[in-house]
Amino acid sequence: MRNRHDIRGTNTSFNLTQNEERAALVLVQSCLDGMGGQRPIDLDDDPFTWVWPDVLIDNGWTRHETAGTWNALLDKGIIYEYDENDFILSEDAYLWLDTIWKEEHV
Repeated sequence: MRNRHDIRGTNTSFNLTQNEERAALVLVQSCLDGMGGQRPIDLDDDPFTWVWPDVLIDNGWTRHETAGTWNALLDKGIIYEYDENDFILSEDAYLWLDTIWKEEHV
């Protein structure tokens, strides 16, 4: 497991809009809920950081909003398509999100 202060990601910031940041944090929380973690860095202990658009819909985004937000997160490297219709939260993203994580985000 990485030291909590050892950020190895290539991005120090992803230049996310407020909406994109909130969506990324919601996706991280869904991964944490699935594995019992408390902070994004805990995902280092989980080899499966799968995410799906339905998580955003379940958290208040409309289908139309989800499509736009999802595509922005793909373009900015927060998530990537692993296989057709299977998406993974990028390691760089959760490492960076750990630096801005606050319990009240989600």
